[in-house]
Amino acid sequence: RVHGQDDARLTLDTAISIFLGHLDLSSYSFSDVQYLESKNSVDLVSINKQVWNDLTKELSRILLNSDVFRVVDLGAGLLSMLHLILDGDGEKKSIVNMLSLSRQINEVNYIAYESNANLLGMCFQKLNQKGFIKVESEHKNEDEHTFEKQVDDVKVHVVIRVKNFNDDTLQAGEMTPQLVVGCCFADLFDPEDLSTSISRYLKLSSTGGFESRNSPSNTTLIYFPITFAGTTQFLPPKPFCEEVDDSKKVKTIPSDTLAFRLYAQSLSEHHGHNLDLSKIVDAMKNSNGKLIAMGKSNWDIDPVKNKYLWETMMYFFASSACPQILKRNLDSTGWIQRARKERPNISVINQDLLFSISSVGGRSDEEESRKNHNDMQCTESKPMYQTVDEIIFQSPYRVEKASKKWDISQNRHLGPGQVEVKSICSLISSGTELKIFKGMFDDAALDVNIKGMQDESMKYPLTYGYSLVGVVTRCASDVIDAQNIIGRTVFTFSPHSSHAILDRDSIQIVPEGTDPDDAIFMPAVETALSIVHDANAQIGENIAIYGQGLVGLLVNAIMSTQQKLLYSANFNTLTAFDTLNDRLAMASVMGASQALLPNESSSVGKFDVSIEVSGNPRALQSAIDNTKDGGRIIVASWYGNTDIKLKLGIDFHRSHKIIKTSQVSTIPAELSTLWSKERRFALTWELVRTLKPSRLITKKLCLDEAQTAYELLDQGKEIAISFVYENK
Repeated sequence: RVHGQDDARLTLDTAISIFLGHLDLSSYSFSDVQYLESKNSVDLVSINKQVWNDLTKELSRILLNSDVFRVVDLGAGLLSMLHLILDGDGEKKSIVNMLSLSRQINEVNYIAYESNANLLGMCFQKLNQKGFIKVESEHKNEDEHTFEKQVDDVKVHVVIRVKNFNDDTLQAGEMTPQLVVGCCFADLFDPEDLSTSISRYLKLSSTGGFESRNSPSNTTLIYFPITFAGTTQFLPPKPFCEEVDDSKKVKTIPSDTLAFRLYAQSLSEHHGHNLDLSKIVDAMKNSNGKLIAMGKSNWDIDPVKNKYLWETMMYFFASSACPQILKRNLDSTGWIQRARKERPNISVINQDLLFSISSVGGRSDEEESRKNHNDMQCTESKPMYQTVDEIIFQSPYRVEKASKKWDISQNRHLGPGQVEVKSICSLISSGTELKIFKGMFDDAALDVNIKGMQDESMKYPLTYGYSLVGVVTRCASDVIDAQNIIGRTVFTFSPHSSHAILDRDSIQIVPEGTDPDDAIFMPAVETALSIVHDANAQIGENIAIYGQGLVGLLVNAIMSTQQKLLYSANFNTLTAFDTLNDRLAMASVMGASQALLPNESSSVGKFDVSIEVSGNPRALQSAIDNTKDGGRIIVASWYGNTDIKLKLGIDFHRSHKIIKTSQVSTIPAELSTLWSKERRFALTWELVRTLKPSRLITKKLCLDEAQTAYELLDQGKEIAISFVYENK
């Protein structure tokens, strides 16, 4: 029994957790209503404003020929999404108000699924507070409750169904909704099961189209706000800590990073949660869903302002993380009690996802490419022009989209041995390209080892970029394997552009089964691999990575694949440092055993190997200072034309520390006997397939938004940004 609560009985697991000091229920008891109330207030603040605006714009377009707005809420809880759609909240404007003001709708039909009958009373109360009136049905059904309300010229119908949505389908007379919403929902299911259930509910055919044309627009938006991305943090995060108990036994308190990785593992293995958002995207693609917007919607839970939610999260951690910590012979009680004593903010990493599903089909990229190529073989010699968009760095902090035209009749735009590639996506290099964006470079060759860049200088105006994936659309007449490569997805070291012309031998066929969003990371993964090779870490060595930008995270990921985690504070630790919380969260996902703020660097001990990939001179100084005597410092950053100052006094002089630069363009002399560029490329593609680096993409933009893209990266607001190309 719970102390002071005579009618409250405990499960055996809960009783054991209390005995071990994991749980303290003397001043806390779980209530699903109170939990949802506290969670909803944080949700409303966290929902991504830009994705919400994109949703509003898409709905306005879809509802042009419809006067009824139909919504299905897959997991309604306490109807928080109904509130947001009807009334808005702060900067997130009411969708219904926007649609009614533009005279697009006069009726809203909202179907809310919620299987937890305990929530009905509070749902009814909230509807009554909003002025809804319950409508009694002739056919009494305890699992269905209908409410109505008039909002100016718009009639709003709300139907609450006390069941799981996947046990239901559109009923007779119900038209396909324009919006399906699931807040804090999508990560609770197997992605394939989720997409299949939605397809079945919407009565989609096997090809992704609607079986019955009962939706005027033939398009449904699927909106998943607050989708858990698998990472939780205490802010500030704490490192490993060793303490001696009364019996003189040394106990190791795990780092917060490791503890929360074990928490995520428990959610996945024991509770069936999916914590890989890319699987949701892939599953929706398999159902003909297209990702049209995404944005972060992180929770920031304050122990004072959000007291009940904070206590509930601690309850979850004690129930799920602590048993996993204990199994690794680590001090689970010490970890949870350290947090209760220090009461840090809790950060939960979420993403808002917006998809569209349409019945409209079309040719595949390969079919379209073969048609274009064949058309060119029989086209007359009259000019036939194609618009090509690209971005140009004009001056420091100024980049813009420009357009030009190619005469593509009879492949006139292609020289001997050349191919045309139609772009799918490209990745911004958050290192080199940001230096070019900010003007922090000297006049030199763009890249001495990339074909086509050797003779171009780094001076404005210039095009730049080297991570582009597209489809081969046309080949010059002398390309021997034209029929084999037309329609194939390829990688190319090319600037950001909607189309590219390249020599046949400068493109790389993307391995079968590799997603284009992963393939654009090939150069970044190769760079990270070359840094790992240069570090040459030995089993048992403690490694620090200063900087968790794109390359730093990939170094982290590759290192973690070969550093077997010993759950030790003294051996094989992989410590990541960064100043940004989002990057520290992603460092945990990518494999770091502890992800910390830089001010912890001197307190967590000396490192055998320190890798500097931040581009910040202070980080380089910290790497030098916190490496053991005889240890290795790998400098992988390019500092451009910036002069930096380092303190290399008597301690450094006597330390026998080795400072080594790392750069990907060539194979270092000591590795050249065993490794070639071709062999490293082959391993890089294997790593691309294994690591799935597209999970690092936090924003996708078009070339029109290039200025915004570089500014966001420069401000540290995004980890990785890709450009997407809607070529037709």
